[in-house]
Amino acid sequence: MTRQEQEAEVLGIVKARLKITDDTDDTLINSYITEIGWRILNICNRRDIPDALIYVWASMVIDVLRIEQPQKYGGDANSSGLNIKIGDTSVGPASKSGLTATSKSVIDQVVFDYRADLYRWRKMKW
Repeated sequence: MTRQEQEAEVLGIVKARLKITDDTDDTLINSYITEIGWRILNICNRRDIPDALIYVWASMVIDVLRIEQPQKYGGDANSSGLNIKIGDTSVGPASKSGLTATSKSVIDQVVFDYRADLYRWRKMKW
């Protein structure tokens, strides 16, 4: 499959899983698909993305969309999943009141979360 065919398939999977029926957000979704695709290439040290990673790629894009726009794509706006609790002490990220999540940090976190799936396809650099 060519890279364009892969991106089109990922777009179809993302839209099907999020139950998106119109094309109004395709530009935004495609930008995340492209950026996540480049991140996959970088972390895997590859020039192509294996077809076996299509669903991982789609899941990564969905995670970014749910974090970036929780009201629109069904994420939980109040929970980031990064809270740590030991005994009666709880530590979590700073409040987002007045702040917005940056795409770079969100994408970095999603790539980090999927590293086990991506490392399986990693090529060694010599």
